[in-house]
Amino acid sequence: MLAVALAITLIAAMACGGADEAEEPKDAAAAATAEPKADAPAVKVAEPTAAAKPVVAAKIAVTEATRVPSKAGTDVVLKEAEAGYKYVAVPQVAGVYWDYKYTGPKPTKYNESPKNAELVKQGKLPPVEERLPEEVKVVQPPHAIGTYGGIRRTTGTGSASSWSSWAYWDKKNSNEFEHLPHVGYYETSDDGRVYTYWWRKGLKWSDGTPMTMEDVRFAWEDVNLNKKIHETPQTQWLDAVTGNIIKFAVVDDERWTLTWDTPDFTLMEGEVRPGSNCTSFYFCFYTPSAFMKQFHEDYADAADITKMIEEEEVSDWVRLWGLRNNFATNPGHPWMGHFVVDSESDTLWTLSSNPYFFEVDPEGNQLPYNDGLQVIRVESREVAVFRSMAGETDFGGPDFLIQEIPLYRTNMEKGDFSIKIWPSTGGGDISMTVCQTCNQDAETGRMLRTKDFRRAMSFAVDREAMNDTLYLGLGIPANWVPHPSVPYYPGDEYAFKDIEYDPDKANGILDALGYTERDTDNFRLRLDGSGERLSFNTVSELGQTGDAATLMIDYWADVGIEFKDKNMNAPWTLSYPGKEPLAILRHNALYQSNPWFAGWTGCCATGGGAPFAPDISDLDRSMTRGPNGAVPTEGGYTPRCGCEMSTIWEPKAPADNYPADASGNLAWQQDNWHKGRAHPAISPDRIEIGKQIFRIHADEKYYLSIVSHFGYMRGVILNRNNMINVPDTHTADTWGWHNELYYFTDGNDNIGK
Repeated sequence: MLAVALAITLIAAMACGGADEAEEPKDAAAAATAEPKADAPAVKVAEPTAAAKPVVAAKIAVTEATRVPSKAGTDVVLKEAEAGYKYVAVPQVAGVYWDYKYTGPKPTKYNESPKNAELVKQGKLPPVEERLPEEVKVVQPPHAIGTYGGIRRTTGTGSASSWSSWAYWDKKNSNEFEHLPHVGYYETSDDGRVYTYWWRKGLKWSDGTPMTMEDVRFAWEDVNLNKKIHETPQTQWLDAVTGNIIKFAVVDDERWTLTWDTPDFTLMEGEVRPGSNCTSFYFCFYTPSAFMKQFHEDYADAADITKMIEEEEVSDWVRLWGLRNNFATNPGHPWMGHFVVDSESDTLWTLSSNPYFFEVDPEGNQLPYNDGLQVIRVESREVAVFRSMAGETDFGGPDFLIQEIPLYRTNMEKGDFSIKIWPSTGGGDISMTVCQTCNQDAETGRMLRTKDFRRAMSFAVDREAMNDTLYLGLGIPANWVPHPSVPYYPGDEYAFKDIEYDPDKANGILDALGYTERDTDNFRLRLDGSGERLSFNTVSELGQTGDAATLMIDYWADVGIEFKDKNMNAPWTLSYPGKEPLAILRHNALYQSNPWFAGWTGCCATGGGAPFAPDISDLDRSMTRGPNGAVPTEGGYTPRCGCEMSTIWEPKAPADNYPADASGNLAWQQDNWHKGRAHPAISPDRIEIGKQIFRIHADEKYYLSIVSHFGYMRGVILNRNNMINVPDTHTADTWGWHNELYYFTDGNDNIGK
């Protein structure tokens, strides 16, 4: 059932980049081709399939086309609508991600919410025609044109997130692969070196201030390239060949460029975070310069800066900047998203609709439909679940679990909600990270880096039973590979390689590795003569993966290997730095179907490293490659965990690889991930590299994947029955990327009901 539900058309989305009309110029990134590598196997690229596309039940007036600047998946050419045009959405197709890209007639008149209309009447706002930009964005709803009004609520444990009010340069379609223009547009040069950007003409911040080039220049020259704020840029901002940081330049009052030394087609593919929140970790594409300059040492009065530092009790202006730059915690911070912050506290986060938001629906109604949003913060996941089942969540997915669906179902009528499952296309919804750079103990480190040992652990686990027992049979037992609909899928032979439940085969492998001696409890003994058990520490997430850990520990005990689990909040604080060698997590499926989705990709040792190799990356803190796999000397490797590591690294690595890289595959993944940046997304070279990355994972089992593709994290959605336009199929996500379209059937919310 799930396989059918996930038979989606991601290849078509990547190939078409938005399916622009024929007269639109082709995306240079998609049009460029590359010669296949001589040593690469032949690649058969699947023919794009026709995506199920909604249509509109209306004639298009024969008028001159209104052309919106278009490139790289940007807005299509829209013709003006006839008077009385009404939008009718085609029914959603089960298992097909809803396509938010609108291709119908362009609205000629605009409408606004009663709330904003009253403010216009009072003289507190200009008319909606003056608030909207000349180049509005039209987005189509999956159910119907909405009704204005009401405050949407979500009850949960999470903190405020800009994702609830997305303000990025482009915006992901619900399939996650395809990107749609949002704040602005871009085009890529034919050689993949120069990205040119421009924003929607007439765009305004939430306070009514027009966006200008100073908002972009300030963000890049004074923030992103400021070494006090960004001491170490992320990998995605560094050239894949030269290592030089990307170059920013202003072209004119409307356009600007980012330039690489060598081709890079991947910059805008994924989680580059091209928004206005300039953090110490992420670059921003623009920011409200007039507002943020008061917190920057190059622009603000020194005495004012000192006073604010003292009031906030931070150490310097960079920390002050980080606090004041966060739109979620600073009411009055100018914003481009559909909601702006009214108040923020430990228990409640309130937002209201942005009267200057640039999106409209197909009939010209300014979005969002809701007047506001409340995030009610509670002390535990259990409290969030029970309050949500009582009707306190109109839409949400951060705290709900697949295994609790029977509980939710018994409360559906009382709470007046429905349940949706948003599946993930990445692999390993439940998986265990096997750390390759953890070497606190020479013998256990050797086993973690031995492929046959990892294969034995795989054979020892009954994935089918775990799927049925814990996850209602909704998952797909498979290795850490993407869904078959993704171009980088390596094939069934790799997806299901060495995952069958076969404890006899596991025992045979462990015996062959020399672990034949056992204690009175039938646990295998170490080979160092100590008489101690071969034992490994794991961590799992409290309330999430602890039950999986319990079953896995029992399976491994059956073949004589002892695992000790620590069930805790935020286990990644111990696993990602390598303090603990094994972690049973639910995060490894998110954003991982495309290896080039982010510089911090989980597939390869790049950016900040990967969970299975936390001490290998492109950063200065990385373990170094040594001659013949030698242990790095002084000035080289320093473990992120701060732990004492054994100086014995076995199995021995091939020459000129990392000491922890027993097969040489970590270095191959790292090097070829960078090579992949020089090729367009659907070129044979890129597809082959992506497939090979996942072949390696299936073979090596750096992630011991249990079940996949069922949206375990952020994929269970509770939807009040009077909240409309929540799509049936969407990539697993807490909010949904187009939640500005959600509305209450009669405009009345559920507060007090």
